[in-house]
Formats: sequence, C-alpha cells, structure tokens
Amino acid sequence: MKRLLAVALGILTAIGGFVDIGDIVANAESGARFGISHAWVLVVGVVGICVYAEMCGRVSAVSNRPVFDLVRERLGPRVALANLGGALLVTVLTLGAEIGGVGLALQLATSVHYLLWVPVVAFVLWVALWRVKFSVLENVFGLVGLTLIVFLIAAFRLDADSGALWHQATHPGPGAGEDWGTY
Repeated sequence: MKRLLAVALGILTAIGGFVDIGDIVANAESGARFGISHAWVLVVGVVGICVYAEMCGRVSAVSNRPVFDLVRERLGPRVALANLGGALLVTVLTLGAEIGGVGLALQLATSVHYLLWVPVVAFVLWVALWRVKFSVLENVFGLVGLTLIVFLIAAFRLDADSGALWHQATHPGPGAGEDWGTY
C-alpha cells in the first residue's frame, strides 16, 4: 500500500497534472461560453511546459548549477530580481485563486457566502502546511486529485455529441454571441 501511495502524485501528473480549483473554475466558465474550442490552449501549454522543463533540466545538468543562479550570473542581479518578483507574484495570485476557489466550492456545498469561507480555508491550509509532513500532503492531494477522473467518465456517460465536439475542437473561434476580444 505504501508503494501505491508513493506513486499517487505521478499518476495524478500523468492523467492531467496539477489541475487545481482555479483551473477547474476557469475551465468551467470557458467551456460554458466557448465549448471545447479552447482545447488548443491545453496542447500549447503542455508542450510549452514540457519544453521549458526539459531545457531547464539540460542547462542544470550541464552546468551543475540551478537555472536561477545562471540567470543571476549572466543577466545580472536586476533581471534575477525581476525573475524572482514575477515568480512570487504568480505564486501569490495562484494562492489567492486556490483559496477563493475552495471558498466557492464550499459555498456551492453549504450556501454560505464564499467570503466567509476564505479565512477558514486559509487557516486550515496554514495548519496543514505547518503540521503535516510533506509526504502525507503529497499522497493525500495526489489521491484526491485522482477524483478528476470523474470528468473523463462524465464525458462518456453524458452522451455528448462527439461530432459537435470534434467540430468545436478543429474550428477554434468565438461562438455565437461572443467576439474575439472575449475569446
């Protein structure tokens, strides 16, 4: 059982990788407005992340140094600080989106306004980060993430019109009543 739990994060990554509540909320809104015509964004994003990770791995392997250390050395401390600032900004925005997304999910489950859930969610997250071992967090979130398989099952069980889905995926563009600015 311990080995099964040890590969949970790898399985999660293999079936969709790091899909979080912010992604689910954004994808639900996008899917409701544009159907599956945004599928190309997923492909570009996955390929981009794979290429970037491979590039960073090769640079680190050849130089025996972290990529950030090379950025600081080659491009200077200002560019390195801008790099760190951008990474921090994205991380803080993602954290806010995650906490808000969990608050929205709890609002749907309890009918209590999501802003009342935000401090509770933040406190539970803080306690979990300080008191729970990383390996436990990794395995719990990995196994809970496997519940995303329900979306794959739902796609087949809802008997969606596969011809219409294929048409949307192969003809990207705004739908009826939408313009290119919102697309």
